[in-house]
Amino acid sequence: MTKGISVVDAILATYANLSVSEKRIANFIINNQDRVSLMNAYEIATESDTSRATMSRFVRSLGYDNFAQLRVALARDEGHAPGSEVIPEGHITLDDVDASLGYILDAKVEELRSTAAMIDRPTLKKAVNSIRSSELTMVAAAGNTITIAENASYKLWQAGYRAAAPSSTDGAVQLSLQLTNRDCLVVLSSSGYSKRLIPVMDNANDAGASIIIITSNDSSDLAKRADLVIRTATRDRMLSDLHFSQNSINFIIEVLFLFLSHESQDVSEKNRMFWKSAKSDIEPQSSVTVTQSSQH
Repeated sequence: MTKGISVVDAILATYANLSVSEKRIANFIINNQDRVSLMNAYEIATESDTSRATMSRFVRSLGYDNFAQLRVALARDEGHAPGSEVIPEGHITLDDVDASLGYILDAKVEELRSTAAMIDRPTLKKAVNSIRSSELTMVAAAGNTITIAENASYKLWQAGYRAAAPSSTDGAVQLSLQLTNRDCLVVLSSSGYSKRLIPVMDNANDAGASIIIITSNDSSDLAKRADLVIRTATRDRMLSDLHFSQNSINFIIEVLFLFLSHESQDVSEKNRMFWKSAKSDIEPQSSVTVTQSSQH
């Protein structure tokens, strides 16, 4: 497994690809994190109504050689687990708002912490350099992630780079036909299953544009079409039956924005021109970056 990724995040990242019986093991581990590291493989298989063979397949699907390795990882995760009370599955309730908010906050913080741990540093550098050297960066998404793509495009403009995010998948297909080998395509898809984005990526690939995808599913058809894959963690299944969170994708976008804005030579001038053109009564003050050395 990738260094820094918890067992729960590894399970959630592969959950959609698990069999029905393997999902029962996954659900049992997620809902019994406080005691599974003290159990053996046979006990977990019995309590999840599966078999030892299924347990072995499940362990290997997570990238571990055997259950002993998985149990060590679970014990390690327990040592870094949030301190607040864990709410049983499905018990986010207005009857106990404080505990519910604590549970949601812990899940969101761990989601971001795991996403940061998943980032492959060389891949991040290549992604930043790819956007930096492109004449145009197109950001594409589907469904409710389109607004996140539009926000990403705006942030890239703020950092001093030409960017565009079509407001529909049809628009994305049309723009992808105009890309060249001097451009970059950034695809946002948490699940990796947005088939409507396949022609967009195929068109970009035909044009020779560089392709970056931000996703929690690095084995999807979309991920296989990309030059660079930036993985994210998602803990949606610990909070809801729905895929709803854009937390991790937004985090990656802001990471890219911050690296790019600090490397941009004309970001301040372009923002000054924007506020002048907008004729705003209130122009933002210049930001002050506090370095570590200045804090001592």
